Order: sequence, then structure tokens, then C-alpha cells
Amino acid sequence: MSRHRGPIGPTLLVSVVAALTAWAALTSWHGFVVERGSYLAPLAVLAVLVALLGAVLRWVGAPRWVTALAQLLLGTVLVTREITGALLPLGGAGTELWHAVETSLDSARQYAAPISASVPPVWPLLVVLGALFIVLVDIIACTYHRVPVAGLVLLAVYSVPSGLLDTGPGWGSFAAAAAGFLVLLHLESRDHLLRWGRTVGPEDDTLWRHGNPLREAMRAGAGRIGVTATALALVVPTFVPVLAVDVLDLGTGSGDGDIRIRKPIADMRRDLERGRDVPLIRISTDDPAPSYLRVSVLNRYTGDEWSSGDRDVASNDVADGALPRPQGLSPDVPTTTYDYDVSITDAFDSTWLPTQFPAAAVDAEGDWRFDPTTMDFLAADNGLTTQGLDYTMTGIDPDYGTDGRFFGDPQPNDVPPELLRVPGTVPPIVRNLADSVTEPARDDYERALLLQRWFRQDGGFTYDLRRAPDGTGNETLATFLARDGRVGYCEQYASAMAVMARTLGIPARVAVGFLEPTEIDAGVWEYSSHDLHAWPELYFAGAGWVRFEPTPSGRVEDVPAYSRVPVAGSGVDPTDLPSSSSQAPSGGTTTVGPNQRPSAKPRPERDTGADGAGQDQGIPTPVLIGGGISLLVLLLAAGALGGPRAVRRRDRQHRLASGDPDQAWAELRATARDLGVPWTDGRSPREVSTVLVDHLADPTTDPDRRPERPRTGPEVAPDATDALDRLVRRVEHARYARPGAVATLERADTSLATDAALVVASLEAGVTPRARRRAVWVPRSVWQALLRR
Repeated sequence: MSRHRGPIGPTLLVSVVAALTAWAALTSWHGFVVERGSYLAPLAVLAVLVALLGAVLRWVGAPRWVTALAQLLLGTVLVTREITGALLPLGGAGTELWHAVETSLDSARQYAAPISASVPPVWPLLVVLGALFIVLVDIIACTYHRVPVAGLVLLAVYSVPSGLLDTGPGWGSFAAAAAGFLVLLHLESRDHLLRWGRTVGPEDDTLWRHGNPLREAMRAGAGRIGVTATALALVVPTFVPVLAVDVLDLGTGSGDGDIRIRKPIADMRRDLERGRDVPLIRISTDDPAPSYLRVSVLNRYTGDEWSSGDRDVASNDVADGALPRPQGLSPDVPTTTYDYDVSITDAFDSTWLPTQFPAAAVDAEGDWRFDPTTMDFLAADNGLTTQGLDYTMTGIDPDYGTDGRFFGDPQPNDVPPELLRVPGTVPPIVRNLADSVTEPARDDYERALLLQRWFRQDGGFTYDLRRAPDGTGNETLATFLARDGRVGYCEQYASAMAVMARTLGIPARVAVGFLEPTEIDAGVWEYSSHDLHAWPELYFAGAGWVRFEPTPSGRVEDVPAYSRVPVAGSGVDPTDLPSSSSQAPSGGTTTVGPNQRPSAKPRPERDTGADGAGQDQGIPTPVLIGGGISLLVLLLAAGALGGPRAVRRRDRQHRLASGDPDQAWAELRATARDLGVPWTDGRSPREVSTVLVDHLADPTTDPDRRPERPRTGPEVAPDATDALDRLVRRVEHARYARPGAVATLERADTSLATDAALVVASLEAGVTPRARRRAVWVPRSVWQALLRR
């Protein structure tokens, strides 16, 4: 004989409260990352699904171990899916998952919180640990009914940021988690005491009435435990730093004399689009024509964006005078030096110090340190910015000439491998265009010249900030380079040339800074917000890191003298490359034609990842299994959405066709509940109709032309008002009239179904489109009926 099951509502309530409590506690981790949604959003989905699965299994009477195992399996599937895209951590997916966690641990040790998404991400570690905590809280609190023990898990969650973050976890997270914990204690006490049997006393006495012994017992138990646990949550984290407990192995990002930094914000579009041109930097100099002023360098291209990459800045590399000779710059290159006195306004708030490149000396007050590989300067002290800063520097102006004698091909060990690395996900159009455009070149110097000329002249590009695509990642790159694209602004030009140069084996990076100042007095120049700019820097043996300018003349009128050297021949811009709307998959190839130039050299290897992604290995069996499971999940999801909708449609048809006034009234009630229209149970039909009539609208209006909030009321829908009145009288007659009495109606030719259908349509016409869609796909009346079973 099957065991009797009560309503699922109470079981579901406890599960939802536990999920919300665990997720609220996990919001205390937001200080570890800049983009808190990177881990909170997937954990919110996981919390809901784990709670629903646990509630259903407990309601049907599944063994505890089955429920716990099923929730752990679901959590594993969701975490693996979020991090790797696969469903189970098997084979390559397991390796990728482990690698992601290891990378997160490395970033947690190396970078100071909050950690930017531009560096190797830390969110996979937070997702894995957060999922474990969510599942544990549900298993302990809901399946095994040990809420006080679950409180220890919540305490562990809250203690992590308390011991590792300078700012702590925040009061909002603690208050929400503490409130949820107290509610869980109350619900558990209520459940335990109800198992003793019925209460002693009047039948109308409930758990919520004053003087009830169960309530008093719950107050004593839940209150004492809750207050004690809350006090411990406030006191214990204070001692965590003293004990040097590092639960997640999350470092502070600071070392002995060295610091690591996050990337600068490379997307300047917002500042360039501002209508007001704000003065930012003023310089006094003996340079007759100052131009590019560099703020920072972006070394790493991930396929999604450019970032500064890993930086080790030693404590003795400070801005207090002379600097090392620029990397790769031959002593044979003639140079001229110029002095600059720099004053920065309060409007420019940056942790990066604007400097000339290359520079011979920089002297700035404060702990400003330089990276020897890039020679850009960054603040080493928290709170140190450029606002109101005055400093001096000496810039170097190399004279490379126009014969290319200082531009030798780089040697294999001249630069770190990162400056040649090209992700395997780079679209084929990038490599193919780079090869074809630079076909006539004899060396890397001529390839760079042809690339610059193609962007500025031959490729048909246009500078337009308003019509430019967003971002600098692979998708934007493919759109920008396709023939029906080729509209962008400085970041896209700099990014595209740098990536194309890397595919040709030329070390390249992107620099961010200011383009050209305005002379406001003799020897005094001013950079403003409209001068913000980005450009590529390429490396050559003998010349070192050299600036090129691919941005067209609509933005930049001139290019450096050493890059105006003509190159014999012209590269081909093939017409059979994919457009932005027909781009080949990133893992495929597009053949433009054989490259027969004798000077062609091996291309950099693609960064395909640890599991060799990007190679054509066919479809592995785990992928096929995962695809089948994904299809099953989609079918179940479709059933979850379509099932209630079908039930609701069937119920409406049955009620309206029954000819029973009470059934028609029940349909009216269900429609009002689904639409969110007020309906008070326990009122007479006449009283309910006085409220409904104010929510009636004209159902004959074209739905596409209805306003967001339609006009409602009896004067707007007179026919529906009359139909509602007739429907009320039919219901009153069916309920209260003497047997055999005949109902008196003004229109005997109007059927019950017609009147009811008209009122239903009028109610639907009187709500917002969003409310109508919610009523169709998430009918409250169906779910409420299910919960009452």
C-alpha cells in the first residue's frame, strides 16, 4: 500500500528558503571579482534547480541517499556545463574543468581582489565551491533536517571573505543569510513539533495564534539557536586572519616588494562619444611637435579582448629618474631627446601614468613603477592616481630614416611568447587576409607597411565612431574585416593590425593613450578627452617596439616617416572571403591561394588549449551522449512550459462548453488569477463583479495597436459589462433560486458560453502584453491547483 503524501507546498517552501539562504550567503563573495554576475548568475540557476529536484524527490518519498546523490549529480552536471560546455566531467571535459580550477587558484594567488575578468578568471573556482555549498545546505537542512548543522556551512561561506577581503563581506549578505537561517530554524521546529500529533486546545487554535504551546516551543528553540549562531557568525570571522586560515587559497595579490595589476580599460568609446571635450593633461616642452602620449600597453589577446596580461613590477623599478635603454633599440639609431613638464587635471583619474615612449627618464611623486618589458607606469599604492599630479619626463625621438636598415626580422627569443600568441579561435578571414595583403613583401618590415597601407588606403575602410561595432574580440574582428563591414574606430584598427601581424610571425601589441595635443601657448600643449586613441606597436630587431598607424585619415591625418616607405607591388584583397554574415566556423580553413614567396616563414602555432581543441577529431562518443542528454533536457523543459499551457487551454474549453454557470464562473476566476486581476474569495458573485468591471477593456482592438496599459472600465467595454452582468445573474440563479424557477435575462439569444468568452477576452485585453504572456506560459491557476493536491 502506498504511503499517503500531503501537499508539496510545505516541502517546496523549505527547499526554496534553503536555496535562497545559501545563495544570499554566497553574495558575500562578490568582493573577489569585478563582475559578480560571473559566478552569482550560474549559482542562482543551480540553487533553484537543486531546490526543485530535492523537493520533488522528498515529496515522492525517495530515500535520503538517493536524494543527496541526485542533487550532487545535478550540481556536477550544471557546473561542468557552465565551465566546459559539456554535461559530465569525463575525458577532455574533466581535464578542462580541472585546468580551469587550477587557473583560478593561480589567479587567486597572484592578483589582488577584486579580480578582473581580463586576467585568467577566478569565477570557475567560485562556481565549483558555491555549488558544493548550495548542495550541502539543501542536503543537511532539508533532506536530513539538521538546520543547525547547515548553519555551520553558512558560517564557513561567510567566514571566507571576512578573513581574506579588506572590505569584508558586507552587511547585506549577512542580514539576508541570517534571516533565511532563522526562517529555516522556525520551519524545522514547526515540522518536528507537528510530528507529535494534534495540538491540545480549541480547534480554531493554530500555530500562529498567541499562547499556542507549539509556537512558544519554537520561539524558545529557534530563537536561542538562531541568536547563538548569528552571534558566532559575527565573532568567529574576526579571528580568521589571526589564525592565517586560507580556505580557498585566495591570496591578497601582494608579494614581497612586487605587485600584480589588473588590465586598464581599453574600450574608450564611451569617452570619445561624450559631447564635451574635457581638458585632461597639459605639457610644457621643447618638443616642436609632440604627439602620441602612451598610457598603457595591452599584451594579451584571448580571442575575446585585449588585456595587459601578467605583470611583475619590482619595487626598485620606480619613476625616480633615468630609465633603462628601450628594448631592442640599436645604439646605431640616431636619437633626439626632449624634456616635458606634465600637469594632470583632476578630471583624469587613472592608475596608469601617461608617458612618452620611448623615454629616457621619468620622475613622478608617489610609488609609480614601470614594467621593463613594456615601459608603462602603474600605481603601486592603493589610492594613488594621476589626479592633480605634476611630474617631469625626458622623451626619446628615434630617427629610423626611410630605408628600413634598422627594421630587421625579430629573432625567436627577442620577446616573450605571449606577444606572438594567436588563439586558435581567430577566424580564418584574419589569417587569409594577412597572407594575401602582404603577398609582395620580402620581409617583416614590408609586411607591416603593406598592412598599414591596406587599412588606410587600399582596403576601403572608413573611420566612424557611431557606426563602429562594439568590442575587439573575434566576432567583432570578423565583422570588421569582411567586405560588408570595414567601418570602425581606433581600437578596432589597432586590434585588427596587431592580430594580423601576429599571424605573420611579427610580435605585436596594442597601446592606449592620447593622439595629438593642441597648442594653447608657446611651448604649452594640452591633451583632452577627444584625443584618446589606440594604436599597434610591432617589434623589429634593431628598431625595438615601433608605432604604426592603421586608423584612416578620417581620424589620423599622418603616419610616422619610417612607415611612409613605398613597397613594390600590391597585395590582393580576395573577393571570395566570407562576409560577416557568412563567416566560416573559427575552427575551419578558407584557402585563398598558395603563398609562393621565398621569404615566407613558419607561422605561430595556434593556442588550441590543453585538450587540443580546434583540431578535426570527429565527434567523440561523450559528445554524442552529451548531445542526447541535452536533447532530453530540452524536451523536458519544453514539457514543463507547454504542459501547464495545454492543461489551461483544455480546462477553459471544458468549462465554457459545459453550460454550467458555476463552471463558467470558475473559468472567469482562473482567468483573473492568471492575469493578476484582483479576485477576492468568499465574496458573492455580485461583489466580485463590481471589481472586475473596472478591469474590462475593448476586446475588438487590434492587439498590435493596443497601448502598453489599455484603458479599462464599463464605458470602454459596454458589451462585456452587460455580458458580465448576465453571467452574474445566471450564477446567482443557479446558486440561490428556487428549483424550477426560470432566469430572466435581457437577451435570451445570448448563450452562457458566449457571455463568458466575451468577459474573458475583455479581461485579457485590459492587461499589459507581459501579463498576457505570463498567463499563457505560466498560468497561476494550474500551478496553484497542483500545489493543493
